[in-house]
Amino acid sequence: MARPGIQKHLAIAPLLQCPICGHALHAREASVACENGHDFAISAKGFLNLCPQQAPHKGYDEAFFSSRQSVMEHGYYNVVSEGIIDALRELPRNAVILDAGCGEGSYAKALCAAMGCTVIGFDIAREGIRCAARGGGPVRWLVADLAHIPVRPAQADVILNVFTPANYAEFQRVLKPGGMLVKVIPAPQHMHELRELAGSQLRKTEFTDHGVAEHLERHMRIVQRTRVTRTSPVTPEDAVDLARMSPVSFGVNLDTLDLAALSHITVDAEIICATF
Repeated sequence: MARPGIQKHLAIAPLLQCPICGHALHAREASVACENGHDFAISAKGFLNLCPQQAPHKGYDEAFFSSRQSVMEHGYYNVVSEGIIDALRELPRNAVILDAGCGEGSYAKALCAAMGCTVIGFDIAREGIRCAARGGGPVRWLVADLAHIPVRPAQADVILNVFTPANYAEFQRVLKPGGMLVKVIPAPQHMHELRELAGSQLRKTEFTDHGVAEHLERHMRIVQRTRVTRTSPVTPEDAVDLARMSPVSFGVNLDTLDLAALSHITVDAEIICATF
């Protein structure tokens, strides 16, 4: 039998489709392949790359995802994970959850540990998936494109989409009838301490959600909205990681920030559950 990191990805081949031609993928000895000969090897690092020609994303490098992983491991975003798990309490153990735009994989891992479901995390940033796959575990990891999700139609019970773009046409295609989207968006107090610290370096210091919830409502029926908020004390080491991993800081010269003044940070989010 193949090693666990390979075997767990072979096991989900029946859910997958070729990202090139759209045909079904089938398990081989250490890869998945379609009838047209498109073959994708499962990495020894513990993930499956279904977007092999993807160029690196500027800013989303190993340092970014390492900082994000450290922040998540230190519990600053636990209030979000807890809210997501609470929203999915009634989900059966045989459910399939896709974490679309999973980054370093913290939410996928938390869901899998709490619920025992089949969880597949995917992101177009290979460095994020490499980070997520470290240490093994039951979650399956894919490098994949949100615009062409390599999953066959009507396979997912839930799509998780946390602080990341959505593709509602693709979500509708891969969700089972009656399946649910759990989308998490920032709320007004999210990271306000960091925004205030960056001050004039930001084009806009005030909060804006860019109409994400309204856009979602044009595509889906919202069945539940929950706001979760927690303010936590920040260690000096975590202040650096928080600044590195937050989109608030993109384009900001971190060397000019007095990160020693970042004594607390607020995570403020809205968890929206919706169906088509």
